[in-house]
This record gives sequence, C-alpha cells and structure tokens, in this order.
Amino acid sequence: MTGSFAVYRLKAHDAAWFLLSILFALFSLAWPSTGYMRLGDLVMLRGYWMALAYTGIAALCLLAPLLDARFRASRPFGFLRTFYPQAFFALVFTDSILLSAQAMGGQSHDAFFAGLDQAIFGFQPAREFSRALGSRPWINELMFGAYFAYFAFMVIAVWIPYLKHDRAEAERQIFVVTATVALVSVWYVFFRVQGPKYWLPDLKSAWYDKVEGGIFVGIFKRSLATTTLSGAAFPSTHVILTLTTLALAYRNDRRFFAVYAPVAVLILCATVYIHAHYAVDILGGMLVAAVLPPLFYGSYPRLQRSLARFGFAARDRSEGKGEGSVA
Repeated sequence: MTGSFAVYRLKAHDAAWFLLSILFALFSLAWPSTGYMRLGDLVMLRGYWMALAYTGIAALCLLAPLLDARFRASRPFGFLRTFYPQAFFALVFTDSILLSAQAMGGQSHDAFFAGLDQAIFGFQPAREFSRALGSRPWINELMFGAYFAYFAFMVIAVWIPYLKHDRAEAERQIFVVTATVALVSVWYVFFRVQGPKYWLPDLKSAWYDKVEGGIFVGIFKRSLATTTLSGAAFPSTHVILTLTTLALAYRNDRRFFAVYAPVAVLILCATVYIHAHYAVDILGGMLVAAVLPPLFYGSYPRLQRSLARFGFAARDRSEGKGEGSVA
C-alpha cells in the first residue's frame, strides 16, 4: 500500500491522565501554599509552578497520540507511549498530600480511624504489631523492604503483556492502574487521614529512631528526615494497587502470580507494621480494590469506542478517504 496514513488515537489512559492533570492544575491554583520553588532569581509559591507543570503534563497527554503515526513502529516509543503516566504517579501522590493539608485546613479524620481500630481490635494494631516483633532487626528489614517492593511491584506488573507482545492488553491494564490512581488521588485531596505515625503520640515521639535493620530501614529513615507524608492513608494505596497488580499478574502469567502473591502478603502486613496505616485502611483498600479496578477493566472497551469519536485518519488522495480507528 502506498501513501501516508496519519491517525490520531486518543487512548483511555491519555484521557484519564489528562483529566487528572487538569484537575491538579486547578487544585494547585486554588491552594498554592504548598511551599516555595525557585527558578533563578524568581521565587514563587510552589502551587503556581505546579499548575504550570500539570498543564504541561496535560498537553503531553494530548500530544502523545500525534506521535503515534511517526513512531508507532518503534518498540521503545511504544513502551513510553503506553506507560508514560507511571512517571508521574509519585508526583501526584505527593501533591495530593500537600494539597489536602491546605484544602482541609490542617484537619484530618485520624481520630475516627484510630478510634475505629481500637473499637474493632481492642488495641492499636499499628502500635502492637511492631512492638511484638520489632526487636528483631531482620523482621524490620523484611517489612521495610516489602514496603519498598510495592513500588516495583505496582509498576512492573502491567509491563508483562507488553513484553509478551500484547500491546492492546498492556494499554487496557495501564488504563486500569492510571484511572485508579487518578480517582484515589482526588479523594485524598478532600479526605485527609495522616496515619498512625503522625497521629498516635507515642509513635510520633519515638519515630523510627530505635528501629534497627539494614539497607531498607536506613533508606526509610533518611527519606522521612526530609519528607513529610502525613496524609493519603485511607484507603491504603499500597493495598489498592498491590491487589490490583496481583490480579493482573494472575491474568498475565500465573508464574508471575506465584512470585507476586507472597510479596503482596508482606506488603499488606508492612503497611501496618511500619505505622503508615491503621488496620481499617487495609480493609478499605481491599474494598476499593475489589470494586474499582474490575469496573475500569470491564468498561475499557466501551470507553475506547467512545474515544474513537475524537480520532481521525487522513490518507493521501491516492488511497481515498480514511476513517478513524482505535487500536
């Protein structure tokens, strides 16, 4: 076949991340006092810079389909084209915490969730779990290591279908994860729960000063020395995305599931063990993981057909008229 064929394909994950970026640009303008940023001699409230950054990310979401026709045959481009939202997950999560402190005027719902844990269990799991086992450095290292393993766990699982040359399934799965991250990130802005290590006085005062371990314990201590992540505790993102990617791993290849399953159990335990979450945050995360990702996965084909209306195809006159299509 001769002639050029240019197609604009807006993918579901493009649309999801575009909408989230626009929302976070507006949030950043509404609550700009999340710190200060410097560019040369210009110092400005961080929110204004972030509004520009999120506007740029939104533009990237719309630009990405324009590059499909030229670079679609390139496997490295195809990989970046499919998974680029993952590069911004940490940014959005951090901003949801910073914005929630402004949006909620410093207030949080921790008293309710700490009380709920006490009412259900008769004690504070975040306190007693680590108290029972925390004298063993190897257990500390295992739990803190599992907490960090989540980040690789969540990112890599959806790469499996792409690496198996099933780009359509990879796009479907990155949409599921992207849409889930987007929705819970907006929730965190308006529903602030700091977590036990910031709320329970004894945990806050003790911090992690006497926790012994290895590399992962050390990384965690150093990261919290310069970063405050007091928010986004309910429901637990660690739980939501761990269970989501666990289910996707089972769908992709059961050999990967056999590796992921024990790690997933450790991740869920670690969220309470390291004082990041109340036990009810875990239950809330399980509920969200049971509802949202399956909903997004099932609605994906219909959403893609709807987005096809925004696509167009232009061929040379030698090929006649083209029609929009969605891969």
